[in-house]
Amino acid sequence: MFKRTLLALGLSVALIGCGTYNPLDRGDDLPGGSNLEVPSGPLSFSSDVKPILQVCATCHSGGAGGWVYAGQAEAHGAVLAVIDTITPEDSELLIKATGGGGHGGGSFFNVGSDKYQTVATWIAEGAENN
Repeated sequence: MFKRTLLALGLSVALIGCGTYNPLDRGDDLPGGSNLEVPSGPLSFSSDVKPILQVCATCHSGGAGGWVYAGQAEAHGAVLAVIDTITPEDSELLIKATGGGGHGGGSFFNVGSDKYQTVATWIAEGAENN
């Protein structure tokens, strides 16, 4: 009886470990992008970009993956370390937020979504701390 219970427990643990469920994966954006519209005019870090990136603080406030982002006063400086203003689409921030580059936290928005476009446009505009 004990051997069967131990075997069943071992198989259960093995099967759970093989799953693809990621509790941090935020799933796909809503059809047609998201419920966020890309603002017109120059974008603001504090009002347009920072709210989108707030989800990053869940893991990165403790420095997960070597990047510290708590979304506080140092937020802009932390973001500057992972962006490319010449080619925004090559920014580590956008690559990882869309689930690429070995990001262990999954995807937070899709390439081309309103959130992606907002962050990419802000980067292309010079990534001002405004």
